[in-house]
Amino acid sequence: MIPEEKVVEVRDRADIVALVREYVDLKRSGTSLKGLCPFHNEKSPSFHVHPDRGFFHCFGCQVSGDAITFLMRIDGLAFPEAVRVLAERVGVEITQLDDEEASAARQARARRERLLSVLESAAGFFVKSLTEHRFGPMAWAELSKRGIERPAVERYRLGYAPHGWDELATFLSRRGVSPRDAEQVGLIVPRKSGEGHYDRFRHRLMFPIADTHGKIVAFSGRALDPPPGEEELREAPAKYVNSPETALYKKSDILFGLHEARVELRRDGVALLCEGNFDVVGLSQHGFANVVAPLGTAFTEAQAKLLHRFVSTAILLFDGDAAGRKAVRAAQPLLARAGIAGKVVTMPAGADPDSFLRDRGAAALRALIDQAPPIVDWLIERAAQEAGRDPAARANAIEELGPVLGAIDSPVERRLYVERVAHAFEIRDIEVVRDQLRRGARSGPRPARRAAPAASAPAPAALPRRSGAPLPAIEAQLVGAFLDQPNLHGTECAEKVHSLLTSEELRAIFLLTARWVGARGVDASALLEEFPEGPARYWLERRLAVQEFEDEASATRFVERAVPRLDRERIARETKRLRREFLEAKRAGDDVRAEALMRQMNESFRGAQHPGPEAER
Repeated sequence: MIPEEKVVEVRDRADIVALVREYVDLKRSGTSLKGLCPFHNEKSPSFHVHPDRGFFHCFGCQVSGDAITFLMRIDGLAFPEAVRVLAERVGVEITQLDDEEASAARQARARRERLLSVLESAAGFFVKSLTEHRFGPMAWAELSKRGIERPAVERYRLGYAPHGWDELATFLSRRGVSPRDAEQVGLIVPRKSGEGHYDRFRHRLMFPIADTHGKIVAFSGRALDPPPGEEELREAPAKYVNSPETALYKKSDILFGLHEARVELRRDGVALLCEGNFDVVGLSQHGFANVVAPLGTAFTEAQAKLLHRFVSTAILLFDGDAAGRKAVRAAQPLLARAGIAGKVVTMPAGADPDSFLRDRGAAALRALIDQAPPIVDWLIERAAQEAGRDPAARANAIEELGPVLGAIDSPVERRLYVERVAHAFEIRDIEVVRDQLRRGARSGPRPARRAAPAASAPAPAALPRRSGAPLPAIEAQLVGAFLDQPNLHGTECAEKVHSLLTSEELRAIFLLTARWVGARGVDASALLEEFPEGPARYWLERRLAVQEFEDEASATRFVERAVPRLDRERIARETKRLRREFLEAKRAGDDVRAEALMRQMNESFRGAQHPGPEAER
C-alpha cells in the first residue's frame, strides 16, 4: 500500500500540462489550456486543463481529475500503478515498509531501467542505420513498395538492422553496454564456437515493440531482399525474426501499436485488430489511428484483457484466407470473456488489410468497417456457407457453433442466436438445432463469460450520469470567485458571503475552499474528495477546470456587487415569511405577535430601501 503522504507528494510534483500534452494538443485559453478530449470524439475542444490546480475537466463527456486520474484513464492503469509511474517520472521514491523488500525493489527497478536503456540505444541505432547505412535504401525500398511514407516511419520508429554479423554488438560495446545485458534483452546471441556474440537481427527492416508506457521492450525484424552479390549465396531467411521472451517482454501480453493508438482507442472505444505489423503502420498512415495487432502469435486472452482496458468493441480485420477465418473463430470466446463486443470485416480472398488499402483506398476500407457484422453473426453465416448442402457437413458445422453460442452470457441473446442458426441452415425444427448446439458446447471448450469492468480502470464508454436541481447561479458564481482567488477568505466580506448562501452544497464548498488552499491555490483533488456524486460535485469539477477571475481585483469587484444583491434577495424572502406569519397571527387573534411581526417587517423594509454603500457603487 502506498503511503498517503507519498500520493500527495506525487500529485503535487506532477506537471499535469506536460503529461496531458503528450496526448493532447493544448492551447492557452485564459489561465487554463484546452484541446480535443482524448476520451471521446469531438470536433470543438471542450477539454480544459488548469495548471495551477493540477486539474482537468472535459465539458463534453464530464471526465475530470488530477494527473493520477488522467494516467489511469488514458493508459488503463490501476491507481497504485499510475502513482508509481508518475512517481518515477517526477523523482519521488516510493519505499516499502520492509527494508529488505525496498532494497530488492530498488535493485529490480534499476535493472529494468538498465535493460530498457539498452533497447532504447538499439532502437536509435536502427533508426540511424535506416538513413545512413549503405544498405539502408533497401529497407526504404520495401517501405516504398508498401506505400509507407516517412511520417509513419518516424511515428513507429522503424529502422534497419545492418547487414553483417556484429555491427549492433560492436555499437553497444562501444557505448559501455555489457554483452550480458544485450543478450538478456535478445539483441545478441552467443557464438556456438569460440567467444563473442553476433547480432540476432541482420539485414532486416526493424519494428520496435513498445509496452503501454511507450518503453521499447522488444523488436520484430522483417526480411529484405539479399544485398547485391549475395542473391545466390544464402538460403532464404525466415520472413520475420522476433525478440525472444525476456524479463521485459512476453509476446502474448503485448499488442503491437497499442502505445501509438491508445489515445484514439480511448476516444473511440473501438479497436481495429489486424494480424501484421505492416497492417498497423499502413492503416494508421491512412487515418485509422485505432489499430493494433498481436505479435507473431494468435490473439491471446491476456491481449483481450489488455484491450478491454481501452475499448468496448473490437473489429477484426484478419486475412481473407483459411487461417484468417480460423483466427476469427479463435478470437470470439476470448473477446467474449474479456467483455468486448466483436465485429468482423470480410477481406477479399488473398487480401490482407494492408494490400486492400493500397489497392482500393481508405474509403473502401472504411465502408467495410462500417458494415462489419457482429462476430457471432459472421461465424454463423460463414459456417452455413462452407457446409454447403451436405447433411453431415451441415450437422458438424452446427455442432461446432455450440461453443460460440455458449460464450454468450445473455440467455435472451443466446436464444435469438439459436433461431438465427436455424434460419441460416434452413432448419425449421429449432429444438433439433438446439440439441446439436448443446452437443457441441459439451464437447468444446468451457463457455466464456463476459467479465465486469475492473473497478480500478473504468470502461471507456462509461460516463457519469448527472442529475439534480441546478445550483443558484449568482451564488455559484460568487463561490467561484473564492475558488479563483482564495485569498478573499481573509477579507471582511467572507463572513457575509457565508451567511447569504442558500445552497447547502455551495456553503460546504465555500468553507472547504478556505481549508484546502496550497501554494498554488486551491487543492482541487483534496477538495473533490469531500464530495460524493451529485450536482455540487458536477459543478465543482467543471468550475475547477477554468478560472473566471484571473486577478483578485476583478474577483473583489464582483463580490462587492453580488453581496448586496444576495442581501436584497434575503430580505425579500424574510419579508415574505414575516408577512405570512403576520397574517396567520391576525387570523388566530394574536394581536401581540402580529404587532411584533409588523415591527420586524418595517425594519426589514427599511433595510431593503437602504442597502448600504457597497450596493451603490
